[in-house]
Amino acid sequence: MNKVVVVTGATSGIGLETARRFAATGAKVVGTGRDQARLAELAKEVDLALTMDVTDDTSVKIATAAILKRYGGKVDVLVNNAGIGLFKPWEETDIAAIEKVMAVNFYGAVRVARALLPALIASGGVLVQVASVAGRRGYAKHTAYCASKHALVGWSESLRYDLAKTEADVVVVCPPAIRTPFFENAGYMSFEADHPGLQTMPTPEVANEILKAATDRPDTVILSNRAKLLDALNFVSPPLLRRVQVYK
Repeated sequence: MNKVVVVTGATSGIGLETARRFAATGAKVVGTGRDQARLAELAKEVDLALTMDVTDDTSVKIATAAILKRYGGKVDVLVNNAGIGLFKPWEETDIAAIEKVMAVNFYGAVRVARALLPALIASGGVLVQVASVAGRRGYAKHTAYCASKHALVGWSESLRYDLAKTEADVVVVCPPAIRTPFFENAGYMSFEADHPGLQTMPTPEVANEILKAATDRPDTVILSNRAKLLDALNFVSPPLLRRVQVYK
């Protein structure tokens, strides 16, 4: 794969595994993040590791300008993966907390996409939005997170229409719960207790699906058979799903 691939949030979790997976195909991978120590380690595995804060206009402009200059304006794949979580009951989730989650998960993804969309359109490339099953239905204690991912899904689906006359594509990938410290880092210490028996998805498997999605370019990919079943049930009968779902 002789392509230029940009992965945001590439210093850990899904982003790190995705950057590694694309690099293994021979792609020129640019991994971005904020943690300097982790970026230094990432630089050993990818073509370029860059500091980028997706919530900061200046940071995004500097990083994307460096990317475009290095590769002659060429970007073939953007994997918008950077994200944070917040999992608390609604009454413990104030406006400031929601704004913080939206700033990364929605506005951050939009900011980076807008910066690189001209290059993606020119190359006939693909924008891969790492959303979530929480972007397709609601979950308890997920008001802020679900809002951000629903917004990302809606923006992406609308963008797809705007790009219809170009060769560029938009793919929305919706993973279920992943085997990372994501929930613990977000302060949801009771996640496992609230979801007894839940089989989380390994990050290498998610990365493989993201690579496949960037190649095959379907509109939407829901990962795991369980997630697909629950998504279908939500489409058919949301009230029934609320009675049977295991997510507390």
